Amino acid sequence: MEVIKIIDHIWWEEKEEFLLAEDQDSFWVLYLLVEGECYYKIGEFSGIAKSPCVLICPPHTVFERKVLAPLSFHFFRLDVVPNQSYLNLSAGMHRLTKERLAMDQMFLKQYVYDLSGFSFFIRTHSIMDILLFSSISYQKPNQSIPPLQIHNSCIIDLLHYLDNHYQEDFSIQQLSEKYSFNASYLSRLFKKETGYSPKEYLLKVRLKNVQNLLISTNLPMEEIAELTGFKHGYYLSKYFKKIFKMSPSTFRKKHLL
Repeated sequence: MEVIKIIDHIWWEEKEEFLLAEDQDSFWVLYLLVEGECYYKIGEFSGIAKSPCVLICPPHTVFERKVLAPLSFHFFRLDVVPNQSYLNLSAGMHRLTKERLAMDQMFLKQYVYDLSGFSFFIRTHSIMDILLFSSISYQKPNQSIPPLQIHNSCIIDLLHYLDNHYQEDFSIQQLSEKYSFNASYLSRLFKKETGYSPKEYLLKVRLKNVQNLLISTNLPMEEIAELTGFKHGYYLSKYFKKIFKMSPSTFRKKHLL
């Protein structure tokens, strides 16, 4: 079972000011500061955050911020599974070593705009690494995080296919025939290897591309739906709101940082 799901990940470089002086989100928000500094106030915690560090804001908490020196940082919105014994997120600023930042930053920047299944896994692993090794969270002895590795070559091929053909209209039955598997067996094997059913994974990839287009373009919803494999804007909005608990238009407005 996943402990953390990345809802959004955006890389900001040399940002000189925030468009919104304060904000509040329904998900966990994390800023991984690579360069620069800013003033922050998260609930009862406030101060000056300077790289290398991470800022964490819990859901439904006002996050005030002001740039003091141009900021380069990774912005994340995270869905965190509650009651995980080795995960103890704390609001506020947490220092990182330069070595830890350099190692994780290398992967995060490399995969920030990569929408493949492998990218989801490697970035989740990097976030867990930051949380587990910066004294933000702890892990009980003899516990370990399940490795995010896929061993079955058929599933790797299928992930690659879904990552590159998500715009197309196809069924799980068609996929199973393509890979010479029984449909129910393919679904069980896929979920065992990835943690998702094929339908869930395909929806995740499509919605990730929707997010990217909402942030980076001014395209209308019907055109975004056509580009990302949804039959029309109604279904896109329906699934988007179900997964992210907000409409696509609200999501677009919230990313005016």
